[in-house]
Amino acid sequence: MTIKTLLNEASAGTPDPERASKNLERLLDHSPEFLEAHARQITTIARLFAYSQFLADYSIKNPANLSFSLRNLYYQVNKEEIVSEARRYFEVSPGRPFTLERKEALKLLRDIKKIHLLRITLRDILGITSLNESMAELSTLSEALIEIAFAISLMLMKERFGDLKGCSMAIIGLGKLGARELNYSSDIDIISVYRPEEYQSSGILTPSGVRANRIYSSEYFCRLTEIMAGLLHSQTEDGVAYRVDLRLRPNGQKGEIALSLNSYISYYESWGKTWERMALIRGRPVAGDSEIGQIFINAIEPFVWKRSIDYGDFEEIREIKRKIDTISDINDIKRGYGGIREVEFFVQTFQLLYGGERKKLRTGMLCEALQGLYKEGLLSIDDVTTLSQSYLFFRRLEHILQMKDDVQTHSVPSQPDEIEILSRKMNFHNGKEFISQLRLRRLMVRDMYNSLLGGAETQNEVMAFLESELSEDALEHYLSFKGFRHPGTALKNVNALYEQMSFGKTMKERGLLRKIVPLFLQEIMKSGNKDRALGMLVTFIEKIGNHESYIDLLLRRHDTIEMIVSTFTLSKYLTRLLLSLENLEGLFEYPDIRRDFSSVEIRLLHTLMQGTDPLKTIRELKIIEEMKSGLLFLKGFLNVYGLARTLSVLADTIVKVVVRYLNLEKDFAVVALGGFGARELNIGSDLDLVFVGEEDSGDISPKERSAEELIRFLSEYTEKGIAYKVDMRLRPDGSKGVLLNSIDGYRNYYLKSAHLWEIQSLLRARPVAGDRKLLRAFDNLKKMIILKRGIEVNGSVMERFRKRIIHEVSRESPGSYDIKYGPGGIKEIEFLVQYLQLKNIERFRNLVIYNTVATIKSLSRYAVLHRDTEEFLLQSHRFLRTTETILRLNGEVLLKVDSELIDIITGFLNLRSKEDLINRIEETKNGICEITQEYY
Repeated sequence: MTIKTLLNEASAGTPDPERASKNLERLLDHSPEFLEAHARQITTIARLFAYSQFLADYSIKNPANLSFSLRNLYYQVNKEEIVSEARRYFEVSPGRPFTLERKEALKLLRDIKKIHLLRITLRDILGITSLNESMAELSTLSEALIEIAFAISLMLMKERFGDLKGCSMAIIGLGKLGARELNYSSDIDIISVYRPEEYQSSGILTPSGVRANRIYSSEYFCRLTEIMAGLLHSQTEDGVAYRVDLRLRPNGQKGEIALSLNSYISYYESWGKTWERMALIRGRPVAGDSEIGQIFINAIEPFVWKRSIDYGDFEEIREIKRKIDTISDINDIKRGYGGIREVEFFVQTFQLLYGGERKKLRTGMLCEALQGLYKEGLLSIDDVTTLSQSYLFFRRLEHILQMKDDVQTHSVPSQPDEIEILSRKMNFHNGKEFISQLRLRRLMVRDMYNSLLGGAETQNEVMAFLESELSEDALEHYLSFKGFRHPGTALKNVNALYEQMSFGKTMKERGLLRKIVPLFLQEIMKSGNKDRALGMLVTFIEKIGNHESYIDLLLRRHDTIEMIVSTFTLSKYLTRLLLSLENLEGLFEYPDIRRDFSSVEIRLLHTLMQGTDPLKTIRELKIIEEMKSGLLFLKGFLNVYGLARTLSVLADTIVKVVVRYLNLEKDFAVVALGGFGARELNIGSDLDLVFVGEEDSGDISPKERSAEELIRFLSEYTEKGIAYKVDMRLRPDGSKGVLLNSIDGYRNYYLKSAHLWEIQSLLRARPVAGDRKLLRAFDNLKKMIILKRGIEVNGSVMERFRKRIIHEVSRESPGSYDIKYGPGGIKEIEFLVQYLQLKNIERFRNLVIYNTVATIKSLSRYAVLHRDTEEFLLQSHRFLRTTETILRLNGEVLLKVDSELIDIITGFLNLRSKEDLINRIEETKNGICEITQEYY
C-alpha cells in the first residue's frame, strides 16, 4: 500500500475527510520522513488534522513536537513538571544573573502552551480523557503558564525595583479557570491579592552607590500584575498565550489591578455586589503564594456564602438574569437561548441562596455543584441529569468549535456542509439529528432557567414550541422531559391546539388564542398531571374559542388561568362541572368568592318562585356553588373541614329552600343523619335524612306524599343530573319503614326496637328544616334515647359492627386502599369516637356532639383520650379526609397504588414521593387500629 493510499484511507475515516487529506498532503510535502516513521499513527494524525486546523499548521511546522505528543499520549499534563522545565531558562542561581529578555519570555510561554495543548487535544479527540479531564488539563496548563509568567515578572520587578521582603502575592483564578473547566480558546479571569499593606521595596543600587527605585507594595504589585498580564496576552507572531481579563476586580476597570488582602475584605464588606459573589464562587488560588491565596479564600467566605439572603440580593439576581435575557443570538451556545451561561446562572443562583447553610454546595465545579443540589434535596435526579448532560454537551460542542482555529467562538455554523462535519465530530449520524438534539437541549435548559425566576420571553418560547421548530421525535422527547407520561398523545393534543389557533377563526380570535394558549400551556407545564390537563385544555379552548369576551377576561386574570389548570389537573369531577357550565362568568369571582349562604337562600327561593323549572334551578345552583367550594379547596383557601362545612351548609340551604317552596314548614321536619348530620359532607355525598310529622295531626299520608315530593326535588334525574342522592335507610325499619314518623313513633322505636348501631347513628342526628317545634322535640328525644340506651354499647359490640362493615362494605384489596371503610380508615376513627361518647355519656352529658373533630377534642378535654392520642387521631382524620376528598374529586372510592391519583395526592399533600404517601397511609391505618384495640 502506497503512502498516498494510506493517507486517503486515514482521511476518509475522519469527520472532515477533505481537511484531513489536505493537511496530511502538506505534512507529506514538508516532512515525508516523519510520516514514514509514524506510519502506524497516521490515523491518529488524520483525526487531529480533521479537528484542528490551528494544530495541523503547528504540527506541520514542528513535527518533532507532534512526535513528542504522540509518544506521551498516556501521560497527564502536570503543572509542576511544566513550571520546573520552564524555570531552567530563567532561574537565577549563584553566579547566574537573570538574563531572559521580554521577547524570549513571550516566545517561551507560547511555545510551552502549544506543545502541551497539542498533547491535550490528542488525548481529548482520541477519547483517552473525558471532557471533564480535558477541561482540567486545559486549566492545569493555564495555571502553569500563569505561574511561569508570574515568576518571570517577579524577576523583572526585582531587577528594576529590588525585593519586597516580607511581602508576597497570590493570583486568584475565577470563572472557568477557577472551576478547572477551561475551554480551548478561553479568556482567563484573574485577580491579584497581596499582603501585608504598605511596605517599600529594597530598590537597586545605582553605579554611584545610591539606592534608587524604591516603591511601595501597592505600586509594586500593580506593576507586577501588569507585566504578568502583558506576557500572557500580548499579540506576537506566535499569537497570544491567553487573553487576560482583570475586570472582575473591585471597581472593575477603574480599580487598582492588585489590592491588599485588607482592601479586598473592606471592599466586599461595604460595597460587594451579588454578581461579585457569583464570580467568587469559583475563586481558587492558581499562582504565586498559595498560603496568601488560601487566606484570601477563607477571608471572603462570609461575603460569598451569606447565611441569609435579603430582598436586595434577590433583586440583584433578577437584574443579572435580565441582562442574560437580552442576548438573543440563537446560534450562540454560550450566551444565547438555553446555553452555557443559563446553566451556570441556574446553578450559581442555587449556590448563592443555599450555600451559606449547606457546605456541599460550596464548589466551583458545575457538575459537582449539581450533585450537591441533588444530595441536599434541592433538585431531582432528573433535573440534575438534564442540566449536567446538557452542560457537558454544550461544552463538548464549544471545545470542538474552538479547537478548529484557536478562535474564541461559541456560534454554531449555518452552512449545511459545516453542520454535517460538526455533527460527525459530535458523534451524530447527520446534521438534522444533531441540530434537533441541540435545539431540544437548549429548550430544556431554557425551561429550567425560566422556572428559576420566570422569563419575559416565555410566551414566545411556548409559541415556538407550538409552531414545531423541533422534529416530532424531538417534540415528543421534550414533552417527555416536561413530565408527560404519554408524549405521543400529548403531541396530538398540541397539534390540535395549534389547529384551533390557526384555522376556522376570525383574525381577532386567532390573535387572542395565540396569546391565551401559551399562558395555559405555561401553567400546564408546571402542573402535576400534565397529560390530563392538556387534553382538557383542548376541550376548553373549543368551548371558549369563539367567545372573545371570555378570552379578554382570561388575559387579564392569570390567577383564573392558574385555577382552571389546577382544576384540570386535580379533579375530573370539577372539570366536568366546569365544562358543563353554560355561563363561565362566575369563574372570574375567584378568589374573592363569598360564602354568604343567607343571600344564596334568598336568591334561590326567589328564582324558584319566579321560574318554570325548579328542578333545573336547584341543580344549576348546586353545580356552581359546589364547583366554587371545590376550587377554593384545591387552591388552599379552604381546608378539608372548611370544604365539608361549606358543602353541608349548601345542602342545608337547598333543603330549607325546597321545604319552604313546598310549604312544608308546618307539621313537618327534616333531620339529617350520617355525614350530613355531622356537617361532614364530601364531594358527591348522599344526604342521610329522616322526616318527622306532627304527632296528633291524625293524617300522616299527605305528609308522606310531601316527603316523597321533597325527595323527588333533590334526587330525580334531569338533563343537569341530580342535586343529591337521598338515603332514607336510617329511618325506623330501614327501607321497609314508612317515610315519615311522629315523635311518639320514633320514641317507641328507639326505646324498644332499634338496634344498637341505630342508637349509635343518633349521635350524628341534626335538625335541618321545617317545623321548629318538631325539630326541638326530636333533638330532645335524641338526647334522651342516647342517655338511656347508649350504655348498652360495649367494646365487643363495636368490634362486631366494624368487622361487619369491613366484610360487607369495604372493597380494600392488595394494591388498593379503602380510605373510608377499610381497616384503620375514617370509619374506624368515627366508630371509636362514637363508642367513647356512648361509654362516657352518663358522666359527661355534653358529649352528645355530632361532629367528629369536636368530639375528639372534647374526649381529650374530659381525659377520656390521652393528649398524644388526641393529636394522632386529629392528624390522622385530617390526612384521611383530605386523601378521600381528592379521590372523590376524581370519581374514585379506592386509592390504587398504580393509579395516577397517587402522584396527585402526593403533590397536593406536599409529600416527597408516592412511597412517602403509601408509608403514611400504612402507618396511619396501623396506628388507628392499635388505638381502637386498646380502647375496645
